[in-house]
Amino acid sequence: MNDLTAPQRTSPGSSALKTLSAYLHDSHRGYDQGRRLTSDRFLRIEFAELAERREKMAQDLDRLLHLEGGEPRRSGSTLGAAHRVFLDLKGSLFGQGRRRVLREVVRGEAALEDAYDEALEADLPQEARGLLHRQHRQVRATRDRYAAMLDEDEDSTVAAPAVQGHGLIARFNRLTQPLTSNPILSAILVTAASALTARLLTGGRSRRR
Repeated sequence: MNDLTAPQRTSPGSSALKTLSAYLHDSHRGYDQGRRLTSDRFLRIEFAELAERREKMAQDLDRLLHLEGGEPRRSGSTLGAAHRVFLDLKGSLFGQGRRRVLREVVRGEAALEDAYDEALEADLPQEARGLLHRQHRQVRATRDRYAAMLDEDEDSTVAAPAVQGHGLIARFNRLTQPLTSNPILSAILVTAASALTARLLTGGRSRRR
């Protein structure tokens, strides 16, 4: 008769799964705190969805760990600097601008993707390997999404630098900057201004006659 109280045999890949479990729990807590702290409405929605997604990923991995005879490690990730990114999402990062937050999220997601690559090199059961591949694709999609957001944010900053000053001309420039920074709208404005000027000059000559 089998001894039902005997501990389950720990699989060779359980160490890799434990590391990923700790990281996912770190990620969930970081995004959950980030959504509470950010004043950016868009990021608040994004981080709420990411926190929920990471919690689900961590739970799925923890269930698999139990089946493999391992115990989840819910904190104390050993992934160093990448781990600190998610801890930073709890506070100091939000005083440094939206672009810095996006940049650090991309860095953290890239590090998590690397961790999945390393885990997939371990000797894992087929079920575990399938789960890790699915989660790996989710992490890569998140990294790509935030990298694209960061590129758009940086491109818009280069294309349309902020207009400084408080005088009348500076205020006018700030109001017209969305139009003048767009080449198509600029061409339309120039054409319209030229037509209006020509009409005014023609009208002035007619009245003098």
